[in-house]
Amino acid sequence: MVDASSPLIQVGIPDHNGWKSMGVSKKQALEGLFASAEDAFRQLALKSSKIDAIFFCEGPGSTLGLRIACAFVKTIQWANHPDLRLYKYNALDMAHLICGMQASIQAPFRRGFRFVRQGEQAKGRKQILPEEEALAKFPASMHLPDPRKLNPSIPEDRTISYNLETQTQGLQDLLQVSEPCDIAAPYSPRPAEFKKWKHPSHANS
Repeated sequence: MVDASSPLIQVGIPDHNGWKSMGVSKKQALEGLFASAEDAFRQLALKSSKIDAIFFCEGPGSTLGLRIACAFVKTIQWANHPDLRLYKYNALDMAHLICGMQASIQAPFRRGFRFVRQGEQAKGRKQILPEEEALAKFPASMHLPDPRKLNPSIPEDRTISYNLETQTQGLQDLLQVSEPCDIAAPYSPRPAEFKKWKHPSHANS
């Protein structure tokens, strides 16, 4: 399992009811991913060549961190058997399992917007709403950690710690929220929007 969606970089080797090993780092993704993976493998004296499947968290989270995690996963795929299986899951769905409640889950999107996840099923409905609307319409939401700390007004007791080692049950939970995929890619349901530049002389045209 490779998860760089939160400020806590996590690389773990799951079993059916928990985790055989887990490497955790608060460092930046580039350094933290390799340090966490090395720690997880060292705990079991395991070589990366023995990996037969990867569960990859697609986000939401830091775009840079997710892209680095994608490159990390692709490196493992390249170095291993071509039949290595790849699965993706969304951090919003994993957070819902962690909370074990019916409350909606929110996470920051781009500045001024938030993801909102709803539904009792393992893979819930997700939408993007303006930040003020999301916070006002769903005041009981639990929130994923914000790597960029864009909204310090969210109460600490409504923020999920998102520690997979202590809050999830390994494969038991991963299989509920995951689905097979061909390639690791960051979660990006809406492309970035850029205003077309106009020359000042054409501003009123």
